[in-house]
Amino acid sequence: MRTFSKLHICVALASIAATAGAQTSRLDSVQTLGDVSVVGVKPHYLTPSQTLRGDMLRSLSATSVADALKYFSGVQIKDYGGLGGLKTVNVRSLGSQHVGVYLDGIRITNAQNGQIDLGRYSLSNMESVSLYNANRNERLQSASEYASAATVYMQTKRPTQTTYTMEYGCGSFGLNKLKGYFALKNLLFIDAEYQHSDGDYAFRFRSEQEDTVGTRHNSDITFYRLEAAGFYKGLSTHVYYYNSERGLPGPVIRRLSDQWDSTDRQWDQNFFIQSSYKHSWEHFGLKTNLKYSYDYLHYLQDPRTNAATMYCNNHYTQQDLYGSVAAAWNTRYVSLTASTDLRWSDLNADVYKFAYVYRLDSKSLLSAIASYRGFEANIALLYTHISDHTRGAASPLSRLTPMYLASWHGGPLTVRAFHKRIFRAPTLNDLYYTLVGNAQLRPEYTSQWDLGIDYKDRHLHLAVDLYTSRIEDKIVAIPMKCQFRWSMVNFGLVRSLGISTTAGYDRTWGKLALSANANYTCQRDRDFSSPSDPEYKNTIPYSPLHSASLIVSLGYDGWSACTSWLYTGDRFALISNNKEDMLGAWQTVDLKLSKTFTISRHSLQTTIECNNLTDSRHEVVKRYPMPGRNWKLTLQWRM
Repeated sequence: MRTFSKLHICVALASIAATAGAQTSRLDSVQTLGDVSVVGVKPHYLTPSQTLRGDMLRSLSATSVADALKYFSGVQIKDYGGLGGLKTVNVRSLGSQHVGVYLDGIRITNAQNGQIDLGRYSLSNMESVSLYNANRNERLQSASEYASAATVYMQTKRPTQTTYTMEYGCGSFGLNKLKGYFALKNLLFIDAEYQHSDGDYAFRFRSEQEDTVGTRHNSDITFYRLEAAGFYKGLSTHVYYYNSERGLPGPVIRRLSDQWDSTDRQWDQNFFIQSSYKHSWEHFGLKTNLKYSYDYLHYLQDPRTNAATMYCNNHYTQQDLYGSVAAAWNTRYVSLTASTDLRWSDLNADVYKFAYVYRLDSKSLLSAIASYRGFEANIALLYTHISDHTRGAASPLSRLTPMYLASWHGGPLTVRAFHKRIFRAPTLNDLYYTLVGNAQLRPEYTSQWDLGIDYKDRHLHLAVDLYTSRIEDKIVAIPMKCQFRWSMVNFGLVRSLGISTTAGYDRTWGKLALSANANYTCQRDRDFSSPSDPEYKNTIPYSPLHSASLIVSLGYDGWSACTSWLYTGDRFALISNNKEDMLGAWQTVDLKLSKTFTISRHSLQTTIECNNLTDSRHEVVKRYPMPGRNWKLTLQWRM
C-alpha cells in the first residue's frame, strides 16, 4: 500500500510540473525561411555525432544496440561474452553512468546502479542508432538530455505501410529465434520476439601463468520481448516488456579442482509505457513526455550446485515515474528554450539490512541560441535538485551546471567547439547498499572540451575532433583498512586527451548501392589522483590507445553483402598496469550475405552470417573469453 500511495503522489507531482512548465518557453535551433521563423527539427552542428540508419543497421551482423554502438568512434563496449552477457557502453572513457540512453526521445534509467544493458534492445525495429558527444542539438529537448556527458538515441521505425512479417533464425551455440511483426500504416506496430541460446562455446584463455582450454557453461539465455507503439498526429505511445532467464558463467579462474564454471542464475523482468506529444506553431513549440517503468531482478547463487560459493537469493524491484515539459520560442536570429523534468524512482530489496528508498530528481533548463550568417552559439544552464528518502539518507543535492557551444557553418564545412560541465549523482547502490554504500559520497564531476571540423556533401562525410576531459571525485569501490570489506568512496582524478576521426560514403549507380563507414580513435587516459601513489599517471583500465572500425555494404538487385572490421588495441585490466594485467590487441571480421526473393506480392529474405570470421580468441573483459567463429541463418517472410 505504501508503494501504491507514493506512486499516486508522484503522478500528481508530475502533472503539476507539466502544467506549470507548459507556461515556460524553450530554446533550440532555428531554421529561417525568408522572414518566417519555423519551429522544426532541423539538426544543428554544435556537437559531434555519429549515426547508423535503417539500411546500414540491417546490413550489419548485429542483433542488439550494443553490437551497433561498438562501430562508433570513441566507444568502448564492456562485453562479458555470449548472447546473454552484460553489455554496457562507455564513451571517451567517461564511464557508463555518464552516458544517457534514450528510446524515442525518453531516457532509459536504472536508479540502482546506473548501468543500462544495451544487449536487451533489438535492432530489428530500429530506424536509427545515434551517438552524440555532449547532447543532441535540436528543438524541444527535455532538461535530462543536457545532464549527460554523452547521449545514445535509439529511434524506432514509424510504419510507412501496412505489413506483416514472420522471421525464424538458427545458429551456433544452440541459437533459435522466432519473431513476428505487424504494422498499420502511420498508426501502429506490434513486435514480438523469442530467443534461446545454450551459450556453450569453446574458449582458450592464455596468460603469463596459465594456458586454459575449455567450454563455457551456464551461459545460456532465454528471453521474450514484446513491443507495441501507436501514432496519431503529434502523439506517440510506446509499450515495452522484456522477460529473461540467463546463466552467469563468471570469470575463467582455474582452481585446484579445475572448476571455473559458475552456476549463478539471474531472472529479469522489464516493463515500461511512455508517451510523447509534440506540436509546433509559427514561433512556438511544445513537447511533453510521460513514462512509467517497472524492473524486477532475481539473483541466485546456490552452493548446492557449486560448493565454492555462498548462498545468495536476492530480489530487487525498481519503479520509475517521469514527466517533462519543454517549450521553445523562436525569432529569426534568437531561440529561447525552457524545460523542466520531474522523476520519482524507488528501490526495494530483500537484502540483509536493506532499507526501502525512493528518490525525487528534478531538473530545469534555460537555454539560448543565437544564429547569424552561419555563426551559431548556444549557452545553457541546467539546475538539478535530488533528494533521497530513507533511513540515514544522504543530504539533498542541488547543482547548477553550464554548457557553451559555438559553430560556423558554410557550405559543406562546419567548424565547432563546445565546453560542458556536468555531474553524476551517486546511484542508490553507491549510497545505500548494505555494508558497501556510503551516504557521504559527493557527486562525480566531468568537464569536457571539444574542437572539431566537419565536411559533408552529397556523398561524402568527414569529421575530425580533438578533445580533452577531466573527471573529479570519481566514485570507486576500495577495500577499507581494518574492516575487511569494500566501500564506496570519492577518490580519483582522471584526465583524457584524444583525437577521433570518422568518414562515411554513400553512392548509388542504378541498381548498385555502396555504403561505407570508417572510424579511428587515439586516446590517452591517465590517473592523476595522488602523486604519492605508485599508480600515479598510469593508464586507466580498459582504455586502449588505438581503436578503429570499418563497415562496407553493397546492394544489387535484391542482393546485399556487408563486411565489418573491428580493432581494439592493447589495454590494461587494472590500474597497476602490470605486464600480467595486459590484455592484448584484438580484431574481428564479420560477414553477412542476404538475398530477397519476390513471390507474388510477398517477399522472402534469406540471410547467412558469419561472425568472427578469423576465429579470434580474445577477451573484451579480462577472464571473460569471447566466442570464436560462429554462424547464423535467418529466413524472413514479409506480406
